[in-house]
Amino acid sequence: MRGYFHFRSMSGGASDLDKVHFAIERLLDAPDGWRPLVREMVTRWPEAPAGELVYALVTAAAEIEAMFSPGSPARDGAAQGWRLAALLGVDFYAMDILGLPHGRAGDLPGYWKIDPWFRDL
Repeated sequence: MRGYFHFRSMSGGASDLDKVHFAIERLLDAPDGWRPLVREMVTRWPEAPAGELVYALVTAAAEIEAMFSPGSPARDGAAQGWRLAALLGVDFYAMDILGLPHGRAGDLPGYWKIDPWFRDL
């Protein structure tokens, strides 16, 4: 699986690696560096396609798992990355169901007025 995430490219070239590296740094910033991660990504890359943020989180979590052996405290960061990716994907789905704009990262703060979980995390 690591090879898939390592070589798969997103829409924006080098900036996509920036998103993954940013996520890895925050996920490994113990104990709670992961908490503002999604908000920070939305602020830094508001024009990013919605799925790109989810993909960056998944890639970061997979890379952490590939770098650290089971039992390593760093694996907690990977678990948080998977969790954030799943919850972010659900937010975008909920936005779609509600008829809200949901195509880019910058659409999330509007939804956070309804469901403030990421906003308040």
